Amino acid sequence: MSFRPRPVQTVFAALGMALLVGLGVWQLQRLQWKLGLIAKVEERIHESAAPFSGVLASWEGHQDTEYTPVVATGVFRNDLEAHVYGTLEGEAGYYIFTPLELSGADWPEGTFVYVNRGFAPLALKDPASRPDSEIDGPITVKGLFRSPEREGGIVKMVAAKDDPVSNFWHLRDPALFSKSAGIAALPAYIDSFGEENPAPWPRGGTTRVDFTNRHLEYALTWFGLAAALFAVWLAYSLKRR
Repeated sequence: MSFRPRPVQTVFAALGMALLVGLGVWQLQRLQWKLGLIAKVEERIHESAAPFSGVLASWEGHQDTEYTPVVATGVFRNDLEAHVYGTLEGEAGYYIFTPLELSGADWPEGTFVYVNRGFAPLALKDPASRPDSEIDGPITVKGLFRSPEREGGIVKMVAAKDDPVSNFWHLRDPALFSKSAGIAALPAYIDSFGEENPAPWPRGGTTRVDFTNRHLEYALTWFGLAAALFAVWLAYSLKRR
């Protein structure tokens, strides 16, 4: 056998392998970034709760504030809660988003922030079926700062199924809830720890802090394709005498 690589095929093979290896290296870099992000969030969620107003200001200044523990005080408008369809431990139901009218010098009168108070089964969608869950009077809420979900891709198709009349939502977007309720709500919301809940439902403290991390899998795929391309090029370059 003799080794006789063809110039044109060699150039294209080299370019292809360079591209595939580059994509693999990029995925390894993304892997390191994702691991750093996960570690940062895991550390952040155990910090002491900060005033919601300050964290909101940082978020509006484009700083990374997702999953920051926050605290806010106000009065719940139980009559304006929004129901976001979801599941918990395999059971279908709704996440109860109740607007909290904020109190204190930081807030103009009539400023609301939606609080995700937690999960309730399908049978408990109607507030009348869980009267003990309603909280009257001033309350202090602790939870995690969250950015709104936005329409895009599959999420946009899902959002088309929102039904404001039936109070049935898929997107966790306070702008949608407040428009339907006729109130002025802040764009971010709070995932409550559930400490303020007087009844079993809604069940708070259900935030899932997890991130999809398949970058190593993707990197190995790109490197594998590069190796396969090299093998094909080598096979064509080896000729029997």
